[in-house]
Amino acid sequence: MPYITREDGERFVIPSYRDVLSIKKASLLKREIFLLASNYGEYIALQKKSVNQYEVAFSTDPGALLGETVWHFFKRPQDLIYCEAIPNTSEAILVIVKSGSVYLDGSFSIDSIPEELVIFQTQHNQFDIYLYGDVPISQTPTEGKFSFDAGSVKSFNILDKPVFPTLPVVKIFQLQLVDVALKAYGIGVFPIKQLSLAVIALGLLWMGWVYLTTHRKEIALPQVFVGVVNPYQVYIDALTSPNPANQIHQVVDDMALFFTIPGWYPNSVSWAGKGNNQVIASVKSQGARTNVLYDWAAKNNIKVELQPDGFYVRASSVSPNRLPPTRISKLDDVIANLIDRLSYIVLGNPLSIKRYTDKGKYFETELTIKFSDLSPTMLNVIGQQFKTLPLVLSDINMSVSNGRLSGSIVLTALGN
Repeated sequence: MPYITREDGERFVIPSYRDVLSIKKASLLKREIFLLASNYGEYIALQKKSVNQYEVAFSTDPGALLGETVWHFFKRPQDLIYCEAIPNTSEAILVIVKSGSVYLDGSFSIDSIPEELVIFQTQHNQFDIYLYGDVPISQTPTEGKFSFDAGSVKSFNILDKPVFPTLPVVKIFQLQLVDVALKAYGIGVFPIKQLSLAVIALGLLWMGWVYLTTHRKEIALPQVFVGVVNPYQVYIDALTSPNPANQIHQVVDDMALFFTIPGWYPNSVSWAGKGNNQVIASVKSQGARTNVLYDWAAKNNIKVELQPDGFYVRASSVSPNRLPPTRISKLDDVIANLIDRLSYIVLGNPLSIKRYTDKGKYFETELTIKFSDLSPTMLNVIGQQFKTLPLVLSDINMSVSNGRLSGSIVLTALGN
């Protein structure tokens, strides 16, 4: 039975699977937990063991973890054996903790308990032992009962009353749905607050600089009377388009969604403008079946495509248009401004520039920003540098490895 229900209705769960996950990247940890949850149950309990380690228990049922709750009650000894006879039955509750982690917990027939303990006769442990009731464990060799070598026992305690009927429930050992538990630990959650603070700080730093370096070099676009063709109309139309900063933010949001596919992960991500406005990702299976992918896509309003080289997912990426520009800047100043902004974020000069194209009243050029081993958050920060500049996003192509991004962003810059 996967759980034991106490007389007061409290449910203590014996998880179907426990593991210690040692993963440095939050996105990888989230992906691994979702994959395991698809096999072992959607309810989990998380405990942080160290900076890069989480102990995770999985179950198909909600409730409180039995073994960990008992271990906590006895002040978390390094090695623990707790055995309590269940009244009016031939069973007993048994919890074994080794090296600070639950090794075994559950309700067992009294006759089978010595078989569960025999393995420890050849191991070197220092158990704190707590017993209640008629259980087959004794401090000294006794016929019909199991006993440990003296060197394996740190303390041997016969309890004068049962623990289980009044065992306090500990919040951190209560199983929750995967999404709820991950959010509680901030795992795989997009750091909106931190990013917002970073963007605000960057904005304040650049506000004065942009004003001093570009404001005086801009010229106002001429007002045109009705019926007269505005020679700057093509320029105005080009920049009455979505802000590249907002578009990249949307791409990052969609990538965060792709990382939640149970048992699947994005292998590459791309975005192309020219009316498509879709984020497209190649996805690979980690052992999950295709029905998992299609079920996830249906729940998240995502399209799935099967192409000769594998499965792809598509998400619509719609951003509002900017207000029409009223000024035009020198193209050299636009590019210099962008180079300076990027220098605070990406080492070296990641920007390549094509020849200027004369459009009559203005010039334009294609800019390519190359990057490698970036987090999605840093990609978003790069995107924020495009805000207030006369740029149009043309193309994004990225490969994904261990949650890190490498690829390029292509923009068109406009100015006189």
